[in-house]
Amino acid sequence: MSRISGLHIGIEHLSEVDSAHDLAGLPERYVLPPDGHSVEAHFDALYPARRAEQQWLDLARPSRHFHELLRPQAFRQALAQLRQTLEASPDPHLHAAAQLIAARSDDEQLLHVALNLLHKV
Repeated sequence: MSRISGLHIGIEHLSEVDSAHDLAGLPERYVLPPDGHSVEAHFDALYPARRAEQQWLDLARPSRHFHELLRPQAFRQALAQLRQTLEASPDPHLHAAAQLIAARSDDEQLLHVALNLLHKV
């Protein structure tokens, strides 16, 4: 059972969505979220109102998750790629952003040196 639909009002009448429902074009409003996902997160899909506001909210809350950036090596690599991209741009504001990223990585290295010295003492 991959998805459950609520074609009827009561929860006792919930039914499984199978290929027959997909072919019939079940409205997305009646499809419940998958197991483990909250209903509140799916309000945008359930009630498509105020599309202009939803566009701004979609920009503020990207659909992609960046869990891989929680690893320090992956985060440093992503910052290095971002810095190279910013330095390749002709815009002086983007060059200033690249210098800020460079200063941040320099500060991080100094903090690592200080931490290693504290561990040795």
